[in-house]
Amino acid sequence: MSSDKDRHHRFAEFWTLALSIAVLAGAAFAGPAQAQSTDTGITGTPDVIDADVLKFGTQRVILWGIDAPERPQTCILNGAFWGCYDAAFRHLQLLAGRGEVTCTYKGDPDPFGRRFGVCESGGDDLSAEMVRAGLALPFHDQSDEYDAAMADAITAGVGVWQVGVVFEEPWVFRRRETPGDLR
Repeated sequence: MSSDKDRHHRFAEFWTLALSIAVLAGAAFAGPAQAQSTDTGITGTPDVIDADVLKFGTQRVILWGIDAPERPQTCILNGAFWGCYDAAFRHLQLLAGRGEVTCTYKGDPDPFGRRFGVCESGGDDLSAEMVRAGLALPFHDQSDEYDAAMADAITAGVGVWQVGVVFEEPWVFRRRETPGDLR
């Protein structure tokens, strides 16, 4: 027969193991770290919810100074439909997925409370990278700082600047197709 001391020892080991498993399981299911937000910006690991919109928890941030193809928008490449929105969306996922993203807010929130922001990851300006890839255009209603990146894209013949691409500027498409012209 085992002594009371052995029984207590096994009981303590069991509960120590059970508690350790519970703590580890909780950490595994906790998900990504919460975004750190201030009045001037937000930092964290966002979800990409549109070709030019990131979501940190409940806060949406529209990339400042650019405009990417809209979800229902398609382009033509060599006479065939090309999913320019899908290409832009995937590229932003790639850029934002490289690590922590920091967005510095610009301007006032839109009517839905979304903020505009200059967002960086790994030292790269995501807006500049989207324009340089030819998957977004400078949005001159906000800024002209991405014109040089567009010149790079045109010179390289990438994204919407490929030979054989026919596209419509996202703001023109949106004004025609979206009530209220909101992004």
